[in-house]
Amino acid sequence: MDASMIRQIIRSRKQELVDLAAAFIRIPSENPSVDFEKWSAEIGFQISRYLGARGFKISEHESNQNKLVTVIGETRLNRIPGPRLLLCGHTDVVPAGDPLEWTFDPYSGEVRDGMLLGRGASDMKGGMAALVFVAGLLQEFAFSLNLKGSLALIASPDEEDGGIEVASLLEEGMITGDACLIGEPTHTHHPNIGEKAMAWMQITIPGEADHGSRHPVSGVSAVKKGATVVQGLARLWDYTATPPRELQQLLYHTEWFLANRQGNPMLAHLLYRPSFNTGIMRGGTKVNVVADSCTIEVDIRVPFGMRPEFVYDFVRNLVHAVSPDAVIEPMVRHNNPNWTSENSKIVQAVEEGIRTVLGKGEPVFSVLLIGSSDASHFRNHGIDTILYGPGIQDTIHGYDEQVSVENLVQCAEVFAEAAIRYLTE
Repeated sequence: MDASMIRQIIRSRKQELVDLAAAFIRIPSENPSVDFEKWSAEIGFQISRYLGARGFKISEHESNQNKLVTVIGETRLNRIPGPRLLLCGHTDVVPAGDPLEWTFDPYSGEVRDGMLLGRGASDMKGGMAALVFVAGLLQEFAFSLNLKGSLALIASPDEEDGGIEVASLLEEGMITGDACLIGEPTHTHHPNIGEKAMAWMQITIPGEADHGSRHPVSGVSAVKKGATVVQGLARLWDYTATPPRELQQLLYHTEWFLANRQGNPMLAHLLYRPSFNTGIMRGGTKVNVVADSCTIEVDIRVPFGMRPEFVYDFVRNLVHAVSPDAVIEPMVRHNNPNWTSENSKIVQAVEEGIRTVLGKGEPVFSVLLIGSSDASHFRNHGIDTILYGPGIQDTIHGYDEQVSVENLVQCAEVFAEAAIRYLTE
C-alpha cells in the first residue's frame, strides 16, 4: 500500500469526514460564551471517542485556571523508531454574532450545493475534522504503509484566546515532537510557515467622577484620556522593521502572494510594520457621570525584525504621558516573530503533498502569515511547524462562514500524503 491508495480511501469514505466536520460545527463552542466550558468538553469528548475507538491512547489535560480540557491522542504506529509528528487544531470558535445576519443557521452543519455551512467550517472545525479523520486512517493502515515513529493529535480548546493551554503543556513537557502540522485555513497552494508576534494589551486608565454638567471644569474623564491613547496608537505605523536576511525569499514570495492571491498589495506593508486594532473600549457608568475608569483592549502584531519589547515600551510611554497612573497588562504570553525553515522536512513534505494532490499547474510555495496562531508555541520549543488547511478566507470570523466539501477532502488528502512522506523517509 502507498499514499495514493490512502487518497482513494479518503475519497471513498468522504461522507465520514463530512459527517465528522458537521458534528463538530453543531457544537456551539463559542469563545467566549456562558456555556463555553460545557461545549468545549463536548467536542473534546467526541474527538476522544473517535480516536480511542481507533487505537489511540487518550489523555485529557484540565487547566488549573479553568475547566478547559486539552485532548491528546497518541500512537506509536508500528513501534519502529522514527520521528514524532504532531497534528494540531483548535476546537473553539469566535461568537456567531447576530443570527439575523446569517442566511442559514450558524450551527446547522448543513451541506448545501457542495458547501459545508456554519461557524467554524473554515476556522477551523473543518480542518480539525480532517486531521482527526486522517489520524485514524494512518493508525488503521500503519502496518501496510510501513510508517515509522509516532503520531499525536492535539485538540486545543483556546486558540482564539492565544493558545494558553497548549503553551502550558509544551512548557510542562506534556507535548513533545519533532514537527507539527496545524490545520488552520490557508490558501490551497500556499502553506504558512512563519508569523508575526502577538502583543495584546489591556490598558486601564483612571479618572475622577463628577456630575456630567460640571465637566470639563470639574472631574477628569477617563474616556477622554482613553481617546487620546487610541489616537496615539496610530503612530505605531511610522515604525518599520528590518527583517533578517534569511527571510528574504519568504518575504518576496509573501509579497507576491498578498498582491496576486489576496488581491491587495497594500497588505505587504504589514510584513514590515506593526498592525494595531483597538478591539474594545469601555468606560463610564452613565451619560451624566464623568467616567472614572476606562479600559482599552488593543491587538498589536509585531513584524519580523522588531521585538515585542519595543512595542510594549512604545505603548507604555504613550499611555503614561496621558495618564501616569494607568495600568498596562499583557493579555497573552510573550512571543517573538517566528518561522520554520523552507528546507525543513515537514515543509517539504506538505509542499510535495500539495503538488501531488492538486497537480503542478499552479506554483506551490510557503508564505508568512500577517496574523498569529498556536504555531509560535511549538516553534518556541524547537518544533518545526507549518499551517495548512481548508477554508474560505472571506468568511472567517464573519457571517455565513463555510467551506467547500471538495476543499475539505483535498486537504485531508494533503494531510495524509504529507504525513506518510514524513513518517517513511
